Amino acid sequence: MEPTHKALPIGFRFRPTNCEIANYFLKKKALGQPMKSRTVPKECHDIFSRHPRDYPGYPKEEHWYYFCRKRNNQVTSNSPNLWTPIGEETNVLDPKNNDALVGIKRRFTLIAQEKESDNICLSDEEEAPKYNWFMDEISLPRTVADTDWVLCHIFGKTIKPPFTDFSIIESESE
Repeated sequence: MEPTHKALPIGFRFRPTNCEIANYFLKKKALGQPMKSRTVPKECHDIFSRHPRDYPGYPKEEHWYYFCRKRNNQVTSNSPNLWTPIGEETNVLDPKNNDALVGIKRRFTLIAQEKESDNICLSDEEEAPKYNWFMDEISLPRTVADTDWVLCHIFGKTIKPPFTDFSIIESESE
């Protein structure tokens, strides 16, 4: 389910802008046109019921891109995870075309329902990184194409451990 790659140069990372996602990838997908990009996201239709740790490359990778069909209700009743919309929809504008509207972005955050884990992490083992997970769902406006295809960008932001201030307490020992 990773994007397909064709002879990528060393150090290459697939990180398209929201404008590139809407104007190139999503528009071509919706219109059934071929994409001549070296990297093309694949389809994933159960994206709203999957945790990012289930995607290929976790925990080394922190960004995934998938096409899926837009659903009005992204919550699945049997899912242990819940992608919840946050904030308001924002417009994706094309700065090279007089800020024309090319897409609509909705942001989601993952609210994972914690369940007891069978994984026991010993003190000398490396702990798995902790993330706040987000998903940007980019869709085309009806003026561009009447489609239910969206492109989702899933990414994690590392949670930094809280800073603890250990004050020095002087003891009065004899």
